Amino acid sequence: MNINKNALDFTVAGAIPPDSTELIKQITSEIESDIKTLEHALEHGSMTKAGWRLLAAFYLGTKRVSDFNSLTQQYEDNFDAPIFAELQQDQSSRKTFRIVFEIPQKIIHNSLPDITAVCKACVTPTGALIDFSSVRGADKSGLKTLTQFLSQLPHDHTRPETPGLSRFISKLEKMADSKEGTEEIWSLLFEYQRFCNDTHTFDELSIKYAIRFGISPPVW
Repeated sequence: MNINKNALDFTVAGAIPPDSTELIKQITSEIESDIKTLEHALEHGSMTKAGWRLLAAFYLGTKRVSDFNSLTQQYEDNFDAPIFAELQQDQSSRKTFRIVFEIPQKIIHNSLPDITAVCKACVTPTGALIDFSSVRGADKSGLKTLTQFLSQLPHDHTRPETPGLSRFISKLEKMADSKEGTEEIWSLLFEYQRFCNDTHTFDELSIKYAIRFGISPPVW
């Protein structure tokens, strides 16, 4: 990044702090440029492990949660390890005693854990983990059930960990753009972005929805 460090030094005699709005715009522009550079390196196979972690951090910092989830899954597929393995090791004691809820291979009506029990587990000191790693599909009623389930989960710091969910959502995203893209799939995709607090991807999804169906998309 090419931010002028002197512009941030307000200790110099007579220095006038710059307009914060302009400074934020400058930093944001630099970050977006760095993201594009890292994405180009990733696309052409020249990315270092440090580059992977930096891009992941940028995605989180700019609230591109869907991109972050996709990148972390790519990293695990390539290196057979979590992208932030060191941080996960620090949290290992917390995960050891975390309450785990298993999701079946096919999600159907009434196949998900009791939402009251899940929400109670989320606010415990160890938190909750909802394991979607076995999920391979869902019927129409299952998609509706999962949409409602996600809408009732906490979206703050007590939000449960959901391994395997981003992979399932990625599969549904591909289906949404095809003839298989039912209203139930789109509703679930919107609810997932709310769950992730990802307004950027939600807005992109809204545009696709409006073009696809010719009606106003759901609101945040």
